[in-house]
Amino acid sequence: MTSPDTTTPPRRPTAGDIELLAVAQSLELTARDLYRAAVSAGVGGDHEASLACMGAHHDMASQSISAVIGGEAPQTRNDDLFEALESEFTGSDVALAAHGLENSLVATHKALLGELDGSEGSALIASVLIVEARHAAALAAVAGLSPVDDADAFLVTPTDAELLADVEVPAS
Repeated sequence: MTSPDTTTPPRRPTAGDIELLAVAQSLELTARDLYRAAVSAGVGGDHEASLACMGAHHDMASQSISAVIGGEAPQTRNDDLFEALESEFTGSDVALAAHGLENSLVATHKALLGELDGSEGSALIASVLIVEARHAAALAAVAGLSPVDDADAFLVTPTDAELLADVEVPAS
């Protein structure tokens, strides 16, 4: 009988973790700024406060990542991603655009979890991932999708959701 692996993962982020967490922080800042752009454009309608709140959640996630990686936190958004999505977030289908972003963030953070070694960074990204999955479900409702007729929009993160960063995902 072989004994189980008892190697304890490091608590603090490794050098590789810091790079991955820096990418995650830039994505969180991008999401924050996209929600702010939507609110500034006045496209949220009755859901403006919800969009502002979701933007604040992304800001808090960014600050939490910064606390874990310290001075190596980039504190900048991904400008290319922001520019690619800004017109969708300031248009009439902001809820669908935000739903797609949140699903992509879930897919990206799930991939990051497979790459992180340190338990602090892993726990943080796992908690952020849960919030973003909830955002996706809420945004499906805001977009007018039906939990009965469009159940997948509420329950499934598409496996083909576009990853938002070049994250190497281990083979399953």
